[in-house]
Amino acid sequence: MDVDNDPEVGAARKQWLDGGSALLLVKLMAVRGAKVEAAAVARLALVRPECADAAALEAMLSSLSSPPQGWSEALAEFAASPSLERWRELMRFVPPEVAHLRLRDAVRQLRVLGIDGDTLFVCASDSGLTPDLIELVEDGCVSPETLVQRAARAGPAKATYLGLAAEAAFLGGDMLGTVRLLRESKAWENEMCGIFTHVHFIRERASAEQREILDRAGVSKP
Repeated sequence: MDVDNDPEVGAARKQWLDGGSALLLVKLMAVRGAKVEAAAVARLALVRPECADAAALEAMLSSLSSPPQGWSEALAEFAASPSLERWRELMRFVPPEVAHLRLRDAVRQLRVLGIDGDTLFVCASDSGLTPDLIELVEDGCVSPETLVQRAARAGPAKATYLGLAAEAAFLGGDMLGTVRLLRESKAWENEMCGIFTHVHFIRERASAEQREILDRAGVSKP
């Protein structure tokens, strides 16, 4: 069933958008098989101040990835002694149909557990980027060095990782590094990966003086 045309889903969505709880909407979408969409709504609801039914939404969000018994305990054990090898073991037998949701749930829970941002990024980006990992970078939790190292084995996505490294350098106050990494990112641009979003992120937060530096360096516009 197309959840966008489901009248119950529509009514629950209106209730949420009007300021009510998102819990019913998330439950209805999940029951109808739209788990990715349900998870997206739950995440959006949880970032709202004074989110209604926050605890129930958190539990629902975790359940959408069909975690095995002991999943939260396994994540806590991993957080206590993280490594890329242990991460791969943790994710080895995740069913493909829930792999994306399970990965995002793991990142969310591990951030709550306080795992170091560089370590979390190295491990969780092993199979690629998710919005949660980009958010981790843009929250200033990942070093440029970590991102440059990850870029070296990113294949066609190298421009994206170098662009994120430029964002991290900017957040750390290193404008020379920002310019250098944007230039490197631009050199690896392709039809799938470019520097536009990274330039936009940086320019939105830059001072007039910093924007002038970007303009003079010729990397301020894609």
